[in-house]
Amino acid sequence: MRHHDRARRGAAAPRRAAAGGLAALAAAVLARPRIVVAQEAFPSRPIRIVVPFAAGGIADSYARVLGKAAGERLGQPFVVENKPGAGTTIGTEAVVRAKPDGYTLLVGSAPLVTNPGLLEKLPYDAMRDLAPVIRISAQGFLVSVHEKQPYRTFGELVEAARKAEVPYASPGNGTLMHLVGQLMNVEYGTRLVHVAYRGSAPAVQDVSAGQVGVLIDPISTTLPAIRQGRLRALATTNPTRLPALPEVPTVRELGFPKLEAVPFSGILAPAGTPPEVIATLNRAFNEAMRQPDVRETIEVKLQSPLIGGTAEDWGRFLQAETERWVPLIKRLGIKAE
Repeated sequence: MRHHDRARRGAAAPRRAAAGGLAALAAAVLARPRIVVAQEAFPSRPIRIVVPFAAGGIADSYARVLGKAAGERLGQPFVVENKPGAGTTIGTEAVVRAKPDGYTLLVGSAPLVTNPGLLEKLPYDAMRDLAPVIRISAQGFLVSVHEKQPYRTFGELVEAARKAEVPYASPGNGTLMHLVGQLMNVEYGTRLVHVAYRGSAPAVQDVSAGQVGVLIDPISTTLPAIRQGRLRALATTNPTRLPALPEVPTVRELGFPKLEAVPFSGILAPAGTPPEVIATLNRAFNEAMRQPDVRETIEVKLQSPLIGGTAEDWGRFLQAETERWVPLIKRLGIKAE
């Protein structure tokens, strides 16, 4: 028995030594100084804003004015890069494929919610592949007529368009301005016939010259002609009256609530951008929008009321607009040109 006890004690000794050695090793590891990898503060370099339109337009102005103000708050410049073409898909795809680190942003607008209906194939799904940051603005549409047209009120235009075809101009096929006229036909039994132009400038010019009787376009492009007396504004599709034209009623006031529609824009990032980065950007843009010189440029000169708010608000708005316009586009068989 004593021999076996000595054997057991002899076998246990190496195990205790090994255990002691592991404990000592663990203690030594824990005692070592911890190496902490510092996370790079955001932002630490310039931020790129992709505008999927040519330079000089309203989206370009938003990017430059707000980018400058937000950059001052974040301590890094915002660099605007114009990538027009293919109905905004070129610029949008560039952002979708960028690294989701907050250093590449997109100025998004109505094509985000209309292209899924207009284009058979898109290289991305905007609702899935982009993360909302902040809504910038909502600018009201005006329904206007040439000064010599007989329609003195929006109701008179509706009644005339129910009895016969009435041509109306918009800045392009598949634009929200085009769709508002088609929505009017669907919801209120009118017979508006679309005349597509390549941009607002030629549309305003032709309606002002009497080539087409009716125009649906944003206030920013039609206000000069209205103030000159060449166009007469009958209604706005904005939810509220426009400060620059307080005498012009809304379609809701006039009994046509389903025609409410606004052109809109906002900032987005690639999906997967960290929430804390989205929050930092959202805060900087909200602060920029409260700056007096920014408000003067965008709200007064561009006639675009600033919205701001949370990233979640902007995301919900985009989802609702997609669900509103895509079914109409598909129902009417509208395609991009």
